[in-house]
Amino acid sequence: MNVFLSQMVFASEITVYTYQHVPFAEQTDTTHQGLIIDIIDEMFSRAEIEYKVVFNPLKRGLTMTKRSHNVCVLPIVRTQQKESDYRWVGPVLISRYGLFSSKSQAIPLVTLQDAKPLSIGTYLGSGISEYLTSFRYQVQVTNDDALNIKKLERNRIDLWAAELISAQALMRQSKIQLGEPELIFHTSLRAMACNKTLDRTQHEALVDALNSMYQDGFMEKVNLAYGASL
Repeated sequence: MNVFLSQMVFASEITVYTYQHVPFAEQTDTTHQGLIIDIIDEMFSRAEIEYKVVFNPLKRGLTMTKRSHNVCVLPIVRTQQKESDYRWVGPVLISRYGLFSSKSQAIPLVTLQDAKPLSIGTYLGSGISEYLTSFRYQVQVTNDDALNIKKLERNRIDLWAAELISAQALMRQSKIQLGEPELIFHTSLRAMACNKTLDRTQHEALVDALNSMYQDGFMEKVNLAYGASL
């Protein structure tokens, strides 16, 4: 009976939550596309595990993953607060973050401490939001990171904290060019977080698949295709 149940768990489909985060993950009317979508597809294919991708806001994806069996969410920054709540597969992304100011109001920064008295826009549930909040910066969050460009242009925030590749894509999409960041201040490793009850065999298969993707050059190739680097 136990063997039978184990085989059923192994064969069960995994729901993978991700969120609109150009160019890493993007949902259109008919397709899912982006760097993360390509990584998910390759990783689950190599692990021989059935899956489906569902787009949800990051905060909701994290909550659903914590509560539900056979569910994962990515890309997530591993923090002390989150570490024990999930089973992890990673890293899937290496991200660099900068602080952007509006074209009309440049704010030269030498260190991150210079931004202490300023309002900083990020998006809900993001690791960089938690990072800045933990050091008592004045963080304002939105559900959609693209809204921060508009808030910056309307002087509703002083700075926008954003992942560099994503920031460039969002600027092109919104047709608002902010130029180079005033400061590049943080690098993080982002991973896939899975419900703690995820079958051990499935978890190991996904970890092995991701490791093989680094070893045979797939990860370097797919990152370069999207203008990122390892």
